[in-house]
Amino acid sequence: MKAKGTTKSDITIKTRKLSSKSISKRPPINPVVPSRTYEIDYFHFFESLYRKEISDWQEARTARRDPFNPITYPLQQCYKDAMLDNHLSGAIENRILQVVNKQFFLKDKNGNIDQQRSAYIQTRWFRTAVTKAMESLFFGYSVLFINNASAGNIQSIKLVPRENVIPEKRIIVKNPFGPNSESISIDDFPFHLIYIQLSEEPYGMLERIAPLTIFKRHSWAAWDEFEQIFGVPIRIARTTIDAKKHREDLAYWLNHMGLAGFGVFDKRVDLEIKENNKSDAFNVFAQKINLINKEISKAVLGQTMTMEDGSSYSQAQVHMQMLNEIVNNDIASIESWFNDEFVHIMRAWGYDIPDGYYLDIVANTSLDATEKIKIDEVLMRNGWNLDKDYIENTYEVKLDENQPRNIQPTQETLQYDGEPDFFV
Repeated sequence: MKAKGTTKSDITIKTRKLSSKSISKRPPINPVVPSRTYEIDYFHFFESLYRKEISDWQEARTARRDPFNPITYPLQQCYKDAMLDNHLSGAIENRILQVVNKQFFLKDKNGNIDQQRSAYIQTRWFRTAVTKAMESLFFGYSVLFINNASAGNIQSIKLVPRENVIPEKRIIVKNPFGPNSESISIDDFPFHLIYIQLSEEPYGMLERIAPLTIFKRHSWAAWDEFEQIFGVPIRIARTTIDAKKHREDLAYWLNHMGLAGFGVFDKRVDLEIKENNKSDAFNVFAQKINLINKEISKAVLGQTMTMEDGSSYSQAQVHMQMLNEIVNNDIASIESWFNDEFVHIMRAWGYDIPDGYYLDIVANTSLDATEKIKIDEVLMRNGWNLDKDYIENTYEVKLDENQPRNIQPTQETLQYDGEPDFFV
């Protein structure tokens, strides 16, 4: 893959016909000219692990929104720091799983499911692609690199570090702190580098959530300090012996008597400890943390009761309905992304997907076999015939194709008694 500065003729697509060189030039396994050519795998950098503060978030936003030379590294590092919060990561994972755990089907222009072609997207790599597409709602964008594929067989994809991506310029920079450093144009490799942005702005939902996790961390730290000071009584030892050895031995004994704080003072020293007289002082921290958790739930899931305790069943139903509305919108976004963009990439890689085919995401059925039998009984009572494949797949049985039934079912034999004997 060529760095910025190469001529257009060096990186043009060769052909779209199916062959070993049909897609486009793939990034080289080894760099030929190190100063100008490098792999996607080389986009690694030092990640800052120090604790982020509000000042870091503000500076990161300023760098990210620079109109001429935007830098994404600081803000993406703030996002990663925010994702260490268990409540936030759980809420985001919950929302993503609401889509990823659905069933993916390819339908023809008449709305009929094509089971054979649906197998193309019922794979691990495609679910990874959907997951990264959903993450773009929170991180702002995702760039996928198809690095292990052949004609009609994509095996795996990788996420390009978001710190190296400049969405406004649609480039991947080698130096995340240098927006004008060596770079690769995403548009020059349309079948290897897949840019995904489901929201209108490339900043992501975490931009407004990250400060909440910082405030929450402050409360945890203050609560911990409060516990150390007031949770365990301090031990005080007073002595008139001023010998260094004696005072060191006394401090040693106190240090090994437990975890409570201690001090060795002269009897002439007056030490006063101000205790908090309120028995519920911890609520200052607990209530703040709970409120922040609620705000995070509202930002990610649109409501609170699917992750926290509620007060009534009716309220829970309303909250669930709000979540379903958000999930339905996410499903529509994924379907539009696939039907408008990604299906063309799969065709270029040799997948046999005719024009007019589209992605349909449907919920997994939660009915067990007993409930299905009751429904099927009603259908058969009303004269409907059940498909052989449906019966075999649903109940995991093998029907005799030559003689599917020994007797013609009657109204009496169709009476359900808990056993699926009316299929025999």
